[in-house]
Amino acid sequence: MHAETDEVVRDKVAAAHRHGLVPVLCVGETAEDLEQHGASAVPVAQLRAALEGADVSKGLVVAYEPVWAIGSGQAATPEQAQQVAGALREVLREIAGDDLAAATRILYGGSVKAANIAAFMREPDVDGALVGGASLDLDEFSSIVRFKKHVGA
Repeated sequence: MHAETDEVVRDKVAAAHRHGLVPVLCVGETAEDLEQHGASAVPVAQLRAALEGADVSKGLVVAYEPVWAIGSGQAATPEQAQQVAGALREVLREIAGDDLAAATRILYGGSVKAANIAAFMREPDVDGALVGGASLDLDEFSSIVRFKKHVGA
């Protein structure tokens, strides 16, 4: 939508680091990408490209946002989110080592709602959520924030 190439995103990550900011790097596939390559191929390639030459020790948050899910009311399954988050964490491990890979937060974003947040948060490599439209509804967002209360965790 913004015509951001992998190179532009890489430059933005570098600029954020230069100015002492921790970038939130969003990666995700279109419906066509999903059908052609599967869920993790495009986000993994985007992450690798964005981090080329980057010093990940300066901090990074990665958000997996399947483009096809944003604003559609359709979310990835928790298993899909875990598959992609696990693949992204493996790339981080290769680039930066075990400690930084474990310390890097990987979020899921894409039609996150109170009804599905607990399932996403049960996945071992999904560390949080990037909430979009649901954050505009006070009751919905409050329920998302309080999801642990409803699952006894």
